[in-house]
Amino acid sequence: MKKVVQLFDKVDYVFFFVAKIAVLIMMFITTADAVMRYLFNQALVGAYHFSEKYLMVIIVFFSLSYVMKMKGHISIDLFIKYLPKKLVKVLDMFYTLLAAILMFFIGYQAMMMTQEAYVNHYVATGIISWPTWLSWIWVPIGAYLFTLRLLFIFLQLLFNFNQVETEEDRVTE
Repeated sequence: MKKVVQLFDKVDYVFFFVAKIAVLIMMFITTADAVMRYLFNQALVGAYHFSEKYLMVIIVFFSLSYVMKMKGHISIDLFIKYLPKKLVKVLDMFYTLLAAILMFFIGYQAMMMTQEAYVNHYVATGIISWPTWLSWIWVPIGAYLFTLRLLFIFLQLLFNFNQVETEEDRVTE
C-alpha cells in the first residue's frame, strides 16, 4: 500500500506541476493582454476566454489532490476539541468517504459531458471557436485524482483507527 501511495504522490505532483505551469501561462497571457490594451489600444484576442475556460479549470482541478495531501483545504474544527477522540475519527472517516463518493460522481458527470462535447463537436461561441471538450476534460481527471487521494486518506484512517495518538502526532498535523 505504501508503494502505491508513493507512486500516486509522484503522479499527483506531476499534475500539480502542470497546474503551476498553467498559472505561469495565465500570468503571461494576462500581462500581455494588459500591455497590448494600454500600449497599442488592442486586446489580445481570446486571452480572457482561454484563461477562464481552460487554464483556470486546470489550476483548480489539478491542484485539489495535492492541496489535500498538504492539508491545505479549509476544515472547520470548532467543536472537535469537545468530542471524544473515537467519534472524531469516525466522523473523519465518514466525511472523507462521503467526499470521495461525491468527487467520483462529479468526475463521472464531467467525463460524460466531455464525451458528449467531443462526439458532437461542441465549440464555444465568440471570435475564436474553442472546442469545449478541451475545457471539460480537466474536470474528470482532477476529480478522479482527488477521489483517489480521499480514498487513500480513508484507508489510512481506517487502518490507524485503533492506534493511540501521541503528542508528536498532534503537533506534526
